[in-house]
Amino acid sequence: MKINKIFIIVSLIIFSLNKISATAQAPDYLIIEKDTLKLHCNPLETYFEKNPLPDNTFTTISTGLWRGYIAYFKIKNNKLIVDNIYKIRYYKDDQGNHKEELISIYTIAFKEIKDFECNFYNGVLICPRGEMLDYVHMGYSSVYENYSLFEIKDGNYVKEVHISNQEYIDLKLKHFQKYKESEEYKKILAETINSFKESDKELEKEFKDIKKENNKRKKQNKYLYEKEKELEYVKSAEGFLFFFTTNNIKTIDITN
Repeated sequence: MKINKIFIIVSLIIFSLNKISATAQAPDYLIIEKDTLKLHCNPLETYFEKNPLPDNTFTTISTGLWRGYIAYFKIKNNKLIVDNIYKIRYYKDDQGNHKEELISIYTIAFKEIKDFECNFYNGVLICPRGEMLDYVHMGYSSVYENYSLFEIKDGNYVKEVHISNQEYIDLKLKHFQKYKESEEYKKILAETINSFKESDKELEKEFKDIKKENNKRKKQNKYLYEKEKELEYVKSAEGFLFFFTTNNIKTIDITN
């Protein structure tokens, strides 16, 4: 029972960070010639923030697909375009087996526009390839053997690279160091630290031993305790954001 409470508390805190999904998510896809690649990003999210789908578009939402849709993209004439977009209908067949059906919502999203161009999108399409090395049950955090990256600017294809897992981590680290200098990062870091503090409060309510140990440390040296806790929060939040954030990667190249 206590393990379940821990899971619920941590999940709620993570879910409160609205840029991160607390469950592994079904991906969008990029069609490149004969290959259909998973995407570890969702290019349409910024578009739908300003142009939301009608409220009645989705009748059911899965925790593995919080955004409600699965989009398929292509790069056509050097433009990133939407090939199709689907919602999932969940149902039971005559034998009582759970089934899923993809239903196109393209005309709901884009009316009669053919090959809808994503000229609002600036960033890197991250496509994992090869063997999954480490499964992480959150967002697009699972680790793969190789990655294909496609840089897009104002919806236009710029260039691509195909790199190993270690090269991807190195690239991600360089971008993260730059990202830490931005006001956006400082804001998200503060929000994340506050969420971790709230989770600590909830855990102390449920588990008296944690509260007892914290009080013991506080009595020994309150000033030192508070400084150590603040440092713990900063380190934990930075590690969390590095691991789970990818939308700060806007280019393949980065200057030192």
